[in-house]
Amino acid sequence: MLKGTIEYAPSTFEERGAAVAFTTPLLSQTRVRKGERSRLEVLIPSLSEGLGIYVVPWKAVPDMVPMTMHDRYLHELIVKEDACSPHEIRRVTMKVARRGLAGPKAAQAARAALEEDDEQRTLTNYLLILAILKAAGMTSPDMLATDLDTDEGQRRTRDLMTRAATSLRLAPSVLYARLSELAEVVAPVGLYQSPKPGRLLRVFNELKGFRDSVDEWAKETYSDASPVASFCAEVAQHTIDIGDGVLKAFHGRIDAMGRLMRHWDGELAEVRSHAIRMSWLLDGWDYVINAWDASLAQDRQQQTLTVHELFRIIPLVPREESSRDLNGEAQKLQAVHRRSVRMLEDWRTGRMDLEAIRRIETVKARAA
Repeated sequence: MLKGTIEYAPSTFEERGAAVAFTTPLLSQTRVRKGERSRLEVLIPSLSEGLGIYVVPWKAVPDMVPMTMHDRYLHELIVKEDACSPHEIRRVTMKVARRGLAGPKAAQAARAALEEDDEQRTLTNYLLILAILKAAGMTSPDMLATDLDTDEGQRRTRDLMTRAATSLRLAPSVLYARLSELAEVVAPVGLYQSPKPGRLLRVFNELKGFRDSVDEWAKETYSDASPVASFCAEVAQHTIDIGDGVLKAFHGRIDAMGRLMRHWDGELAEVRSHAIRMSWLLDGWDYVINAWDASLAQDRQQQTLTVHELFRIIPLVPREESSRDLNGEAQKLQAVHRRSVRMLEDWRTGRMDLEAIRRIETVKARAA
């Protein structure tokens, strides 16, 4: 079933694959991608070889690893929906979590996250309306004071948007359709001027906090784990540097709302491309951030173990996505990692680590 171990140095995000929030320790944060003939395959990080990975046909995973009930259902649903991108994997993961198979707290967190998604789309839609009115040369003091939930508020909004459509030389129906499509693309990232950041922008900001926290821990800790923690902080900083550029380009397109509406097809494609790249860039970081945050309430030994667990799954930026390649630096740390890594589950005997499963479910309950 195994294709064998390979050095994990992907060239593209698609080759790196999308992280899957399994609760079985060995499978936690493994990545799914499309391999030969577009068949799904899973990349399982080697617990003892640092960046080495096992490439396993997706359908063979249940025969190879004893899986929790949550993971079996998640595995089946990913196959059924042919999910492979971060957006698709998150959608499927939320469906499974809502059923309570990863515990009631994870189910509650999933429901809250989906409600927050709806609220974010509504907020983004409203902010984009304001941006459209501004692009049409219209002031909107009335709009700012409008309660969109009332009949009067909706009528006033329609009147303003009709006037904006005329100014932009678009049919009102076309303007509304473009607004709706744009909001769907923008909402997961979020707008800078939003009083509440979008999901990806929030993870991006939390990544900066992770960088600072794990870097400080590395400087204060005198052990073999210190250089591993420093490397995790370095990977975070590398991701942040790239993300800053992506967000600047993303928001720059939206700020030029008039041009976006007039040159719709090309401009929307660019906005969508930046949003997709941001989702791939941050894929897997929410688990890393939440796992580290959870460890801060524990003793130094558990924090050290967490550092090594995170090193195993740290989302390295693919070679073609950056001029800098950190794989060489990661390989230098493999010897230290091998001396300190803790086996979460012995897949060869099928022994399940219930404490590790509980810890993973706790992290899932913190994730958005």
